[in-house]
Amino acid sequence: MKRLLTLVMMMLFCVGLSSAQKQPKYIFMFIGDGVGINHIYGTELYNAAVHPDRADGGLVSFSRFPIRTYVTNHSSSSLVTDSSAAATALATGYKTANGYMGVDADKRGVKNITELVSEMGMKVGVVTNVGMNHATPSAFYAHGESRSAYKSLYEQYLTSEVDFAAGATILHRKRDGLKYEDYLNMAKSADIKVVHDIDAAAKVRGKRVLLLPEKPKSKTLEYAIDCKEGDWSIVDFTDAAIKYLEREAKRDGFFLMVEAGHVDYSAHDNDAVATFEEVNDLSDSVAKALEFYNKYPEQTLIIVTADHETGGLALGYSNYKMNMERLAWQKCSMLALTGKMRDMREQGKMSWEQMQELLKAELGLWDNVKLRKKDEQQLRKTFEKSFVESSEEVVSLYTHNEKMASTAIEVLNKRAYIKWISLNHTGMQVPLYIKGVGIDHFYNCYDNTDVPKALARSLGTKLAE
Repeated sequence: MKRLLTLVMMMLFCVGLSSAQKQPKYIFMFIGDGVGINHIYGTELYNAAVHPDRADGGLVSFSRFPIRTYVTNHSSSSLVTDSSAAATALATGYKTANGYMGVDADKRGVKNITELVSEMGMKVGVVTNVGMNHATPSAFYAHGESRSAYKSLYEQYLTSEVDFAAGATILHRKRDGLKYEDYLNMAKSADIKVVHDIDAAAKVRGKRVLLLPEKPKSKTLEYAIDCKEGDWSIVDFTDAAIKYLEREAKRDGFFLMVEAGHVDYSAHDNDAVATFEEVNDLSDSVAKALEFYNKYPEQTLIIVTADHETGGLALGYSNYKMNMERLAWQKCSMLALTGKMRDMREQGKMSWEQMQELLKAELGLWDNVKLRKKDEQQLRKTFEKSFVESSEEVVSLYTHNEKMASTAIEVLNKRAYIKWISLNHTGMQVPLYIKGVGIDHFYNCYDNTDVPKALARSLGTKLAE
């Protein structure tokens, strides 16, 4: 009996050891730029009121991951990080100063996770719905002291380990003396297949791929709330990257970083509905990874996190109330609403009654969302000042919006009992969700630098240690 018990214990130990030694072959890292805990919870409350037909009653796709926690994210230079420093921490395990990427606080280049996995033979994908050489994606393939050195960052991409890249554009400056087409030609000269069709990108064999619009409309893809049929989304990019990498990385596996960059943009504008719809796009992108996970559950690891929180979103700030159903009437982003207002200026439509009709149609104000007297007074005062007396804009990090558009959405948010404390980043901790092979290595993650270190340990190696 004693011998049998000993044998059983040894067998259990061996099974446990075997399980512990399993390493992920397929790795997904999703970064919701600007996503805080309230952005996620707010999205779920919004979905329950506005999109009850979404899966799981509107819960985001990663809400039930085994690890659901949060991490600190300060940079070496500030308690409030920027995207480049935070992305560097997530990519390398090192703290650095705001504005730096791929280097430590002393400006020394440090190895990132894509370089590490590439040395192991794995394929690499980096996709985003903003500029492909913007701060967050660049931290996964470049090293430098300036997130604005777009030409240098792009040139480093050309010689990097990235096999599949996708973005809304290539960011560039006039002073560099190059046009968008010149950057496309640089990629072709580096033997990279430049593709302007999502389906075609997924089908490329044996070559590195760069998926970009042939003629970008702006520096980002369309906001999710503004998307029309045929418009690209981060969900499309994720799907194309998975199809390409699954085929090209059958033997050695892959690492795919997906940045949902638009959450940051809409949160900088304090546009709650646009923000929630961007979180839904992030959720749908993760759902693509979950479909893949269901095919390879013993080989796949999924990480969902954020670089920082943007806007300081507050849910239910007064009288124990939230009326998320009032947000159902918003039909476009603040940026799109600004465009409609500027069209009114050009057409000479400057009456208060015409402005009311626009706000009724796009935000449901008055007809579907009843306003308080002080709300109407605020709107009318803003109209008189910014449309009759002069022109007035609200400037956030990435956009210049009409003051009237900003005020109207602020009023709608207040009627839903939602507020923002800032137009910028905050020092709030950010969420971390983990599912899949190697999960045991992530339970003690406290800071964003712990995430890539844990990922490296799950692969049986070390990073920044």
